[in-house]
Amino acid sequence: SDSSLSSIPNAAPKSNKMQTSMRRALTGNESRRFRDHAKENLQKTSHIVKKHVRQVVTGSTERRLRDWAKESKVVKTVDKFSFVLGVTVLCTTEFMLLEHPDHFGMYYVVLLSVMMALRLYMYAKNKWLYFLLDFCYWVNASCVVSVLYAPNNAQLWRLNYACTNGVLLGAIVAWRNSLVFHSLDKVTSIAIHLLPGLLTFLQRWSPTGNMCNAIDNDCSIGIMGALLEPLLFYMCWQALYILKTEILDRKIMLANPDIKTSLRWLTRDTKNPMHKIAKRVCRSMGVLGPNEDFDPESLKTKFVFWIGQLIFVLVTLLPIPSLFASVKANAFYILFVLMTAVYNGSNYYFEVFAARYMQKLEEKQQAWNAKEQQVADSSIGSTNSIAENGSEKEVAIKDE
Repeated sequence: SDSSLSSIPNAAPKSNKMQTSMRRALTGNESRRFRDHAKENLQKTSHIVKKHVRQVVTGSTERRLRDWAKESKVVKTVDKFSFVLGVTVLCTTEFMLLEHPDHFGMYYVVLLSVMMALRLYMYAKNKWLYFLLDFCYWVNASCVVSVLYAPNNAQLWRLNYACTNGVLLGAIVAWRNSLVFHSLDKVTSIAIHLLPGLLTFLQRWSPTGNMCNAIDNDCSIGIMGALLEPLLFYMCWQALYILKTEILDRKIMLANPDIKTSLRWLTRDTKNPMHKIAKRVCRSMGVLGPNEDFDPESLKTKFVFWIGQLIFVLVTLLPIPSLFASVKANAFYILFVLMTAVYNGSNYYFEVFAARYMQKLEEKQQAWNAKEQQVADSSIGSTNSIAENGSEKEVAIKDE
């Protein structure tokens, strides 16, 4: 035991000596730790790669990618690409609808997944995530379940038919959704409201649909399937929505008034048709004073819009029995909704977009020019300071 104890003090110097040797071999300095050496090399490599990427993309190692992306020419390129993508999606959807209706369900799931991933990223960046709790996403989730997990469930397909051809298509007209090809956000909104209607249209009228056979004269949806079941489906969503936003996340909502929700947006958007109608009705009934506006945090305002949304759902469900009974009426209604979106898009392009787009590009260009001028001025100031210091030194030398 004495020999083993005596050998312990010798172990530490040997270990330290080996560590020192390895540090000297790997880092060039025996007192420098491996982790510090690796961290510094990683930072150097990252800096080199960043400069290389900046040079390749922007043409300058000093120009940041985020600044380059805000330049007007880059904005134009992105919008052009979005326009091509939007038109491609429209043409592809028409092709799948007419040539491969049996595979339209999987096409819908794939396209929706891609668009929702992009929307999730954009909405998270802008604090708009609570918009993803809206009823339209609830209905789309139900359609995805029908396609992937319950393709032979006729009752679920009929429920989805009523919600998509009623509430979602009606929302395009009521909220004046626009088919603006260069805007990914607007194209996604149209897709979320229109594609489920096309999907359930095929399930209702295609010979291979699972809702019911198109030549079956006994196929009907009834009051229960057209009104009561969709209303119950909607009320379940509304209860969960209130639970999430008013109870579970109440502290988060109160602490972050800049977080956007459908209720906050509707109560503040004075140009929205539902806002105008609700305010006019509430003032005529004495619920609101003559000069009183909606307060998104008041319980009174919340009840007004919850009841208003329920009435909207009920109204949009009323045509469902007629649409379910006639393929021509169903097709004409979908075409009417699509033409409304196209018309709204044309108004946007000719009345709003032209002036706003040019103003947007000019502002970005002016901001970029001002930033470049600021950098140039600071560089000139530094050069003048150096020159002045040099002149002072020369004068002092001559005086000596």
